[in-house]
Amino acid sequence: MLDRFTDLSWRNRKIVAFVLGMVSVLGLPPVHLIFMIIPALSGIVLLLQTVSTPRQAFTLGYFFGFGYFFAGLYWVSFALQAAGVAYLMPLAIFGLPALLAIFPALAIVSTYLLSSKDIVSRVFVFTICLSMSEWLRGHIFTGFPWNLFGYVWDLSMLQTTAWVGIYGLTLLTILAASIVATRSTRWVGSVWAVMLVLWIGGHYRLEGSKDVALTTVNMRIVQASIPQQQKHSLEHLEKNLQKHIALSQLPAEKPLQAVLWAESTVPFFVDQYPILRKMLSEAVPLDGGFLLFGNPRQSQEGGVTKYWNSLLALNGEGKILASYDKTHLVPFGEYIPFRSIFSKVPKLTQGTMDFTQGHGFETINLSDLPPFSPLVCYEAIFPGAVTDHDDRPDWILNITNDAWYGRTSGPYQHLAIVRVRAIEEGLPLVRVANNGISAVIDPYGRILYQLGLDEIGFVDFALPKAIAPSFYTHWRNSSFWLMIIGLSLITCYLRRADFRASNSRALHLHSMLL
Repeated sequence: MLDRFTDLSWRNRKIVAFVLGMVSVLGLPPVHLIFMIIPALSGIVLLLQTVSTPRQAFTLGYFFGFGYFFAGLYWVSFALQAAGVAYLMPLAIFGLPALLAIFPALAIVSTYLLSSKDIVSRVFVFTICLSMSEWLRGHIFTGFPWNLFGYVWDLSMLQTTAWVGIYGLTLLTILAASIVATRSTRWVGSVWAVMLVLWIGGHYRLEGSKDVALTTVNMRIVQASIPQQQKHSLEHLEKNLQKHIALSQLPAEKPLQAVLWAESTVPFFVDQYPILRKMLSEAVPLDGGFLLFGNPRQSQEGGVTKYWNSLLALNGEGKILASYDKTHLVPFGEYIPFRSIFSKVPKLTQGTMDFTQGHGFETINLSDLPPFSPLVCYEAIFPGAVTDHDDRPDWILNITNDAWYGRTSGPYQHLAIVRVRAIEEGLPLVRVANNGISAVIDPYGRILYQLGLDEIGFVDFALPKAIAPSFYTHWRNSSFWLMIIGLSLITCYLRRADFRASNSRALHLHSMLL
């Protein structure tokens, strides 16, 4: 294969890099062809063997990254159409991949600069650099850890995240896929033997926990599937709310402690309208239950009006007992960064004012409900940043609205990503989405109940019990960094051994000439 890459023109090599990036997306949901990650990552390593300058390495990495994000994030453009700014769709289709492609480009040029042409050491350096660029992408400029390579796996392998987190599994995935480029039976066999052991361990972890322990707390997810074009329409407000209330009032087999609605279910300021709160209280279960729902919030701070994207808890008397303000806001979706530069760029969500960042993650305590960590929309995609570390909850509630994205891969990817938070934290996670995919997920990442995309209905469920905090819960990404250090030491050893072998051959040749 390397000979074929070498024979290609420079233009065709860039095309191949772009295609390899697109191919790697096939490993992710909803396609989930896991094995496609192997030719994609091993192919880009072999392609790197054909370059002779850092600029060429950066270019190949950039085309690979552009292909990956172009195919993996196409659905973002649908949000612009739903927001009524379809003329900005090219920015999402081409601009976002063009920006994010910088991360794999930096990883691949760093691989070129820090490694020799020895394919084994280059694979290890590639694994280190690409894994670190994935971590950087998840943290810099508020972070965007969407579609990390570790998300390609099935549930058995995902159990590994209870120890190493998704960044650790991403490192292992990159190594397992790219090691194939060495065509070394010893190295490929060793790495894949480790992966097999991890998969078997995950399988037995799941088998040993088949009987999920349930609490006596019963709740209802309501999925009314309101079209995005109608969500913020005053004309449709009463009809939309009545649809939610009707689904909430349907008979339940067991008494309910809470009814759960999605993000921005009520797009107007509930705290300012007693009549609206009275109307919503009709959806609250009898005998001390709660309605938990998404709602924008407004207040005055220092003479300045501020807005929050919030989750509210309402009781049967129409009183707001608790609220949570979204902490991790979506750039350009909920606020415009660098307003002085992008003053004319509209944000996607309702209104012209930016949302204000919340005061941090918290655990909400309500009587008769286990304490929970609320997460609004894509807050749940950030590993290690979904709960108050000093006040561990018993479960996670993620309310969201994926109606922006239509019937694309976006909602499927979103669900696959958030279920890993349950495994990492050892906590059940309840996901309530306006049009789907809503789900009840146990602490092992198993989906116990689900409402499909664009399905209208409800699910009654007993809340699963949390399990003991995982290794990842205590130590977060320390395992990831230890693996980075370990691979670095192995790489140094390989390069030193290669250097000694080269010197030995040189001395032998010198003695023969003498």
